[in-house]
Amino acid sequence: MKCAKHATEAIGVCAYCGRGLCVECAPVNGGSRLVCSTGCAETLARNDKAIQSILSKSVQTAKASALYCYLCSALSFGGAIAAYYTAPVPFLIWFAAGCGAVLLTAGIWYSRVARQQK
Repeated sequence: MKCAKHATEAIGVCAYCGRGLCVECAPVNGGSRLVCSTGCAETLARNDKAIQSILSKSVQTAKASALYCYLCSALSFGGAIAAYYTAPVPFLIWFAAGCGAVLLTAGIWYSRVARQQK
């Protein structure tokens, strides 16, 4: 691959636009990624900030989903207990208890996802 500005051999490519960079064009600031211009560097910084924001929001969403699942699980188990004492219909009791167990499992799964994403 040749440099985008010079006819010399490229030592790397811009992390944003993919243009070839030679020794003269490559920045000497020792950054973690090669960029061909300040525009590409600024765009990469904005993209990194956006990705961090998305990851932060996904952690918040997982925590909220876990809380919702725990709440619904408690209500389902409470409904199963209430059904046992008020209307002893086996299907209703088992259905409510099964829903509670599934929601509890989902809450645990969401909690683990939230902890792993930190």
